[in-house]
Amino acid sequence: MQKAADRRITGALNAMAAHLRDPFTVAELAAAVNLSTSRFAHLFRAQTGLPPLRYLHVLRMAHARVLLERTSLSVKEVMAEVGISDPSHFARAFRRFHGMSPRDLRKQVRHHAAGDTPRSARETQETDSRIGQGKV
Repeated sequence: MQKAADRRITGALNAMAAHLRDPFTVAELAAAVNLSTSRFAHLFRAQTGLPPLRYLHVLRMAHARVLLERTSLSVKEVMAEVGISDPSHFARAFRRFHGMSPRDLRKQVRHHAAGDTPRSARETQETDSRIGQGKV
């Protein structure tokens, strides 16, 4: 039998997803849901399979990919939308997470725009599924 989701952690997850632009610390998230930092981190990992800041990073990288694939926002605007201000940090993190640079992803999406669903869109769907299952 699977344990029910803790409403405090669910609240933190919702806040993270709704405010990707904002900087977060584990202490701030814990305080917002009336838990100690260590208890929050423990419950968060138990519920999601990831530490809080790693989960936030996954959310940001997944959302950045969606924005690059589905909008005409510049890379700089995408960075701002996901709360990253340093271009070299963003490019490095994006490449590490997705296996290509933001610019290369955008080129790939444009190249496939006239044909079938781009491979990158399928990968985004798979990533979204893994996030929901805590497997990233």
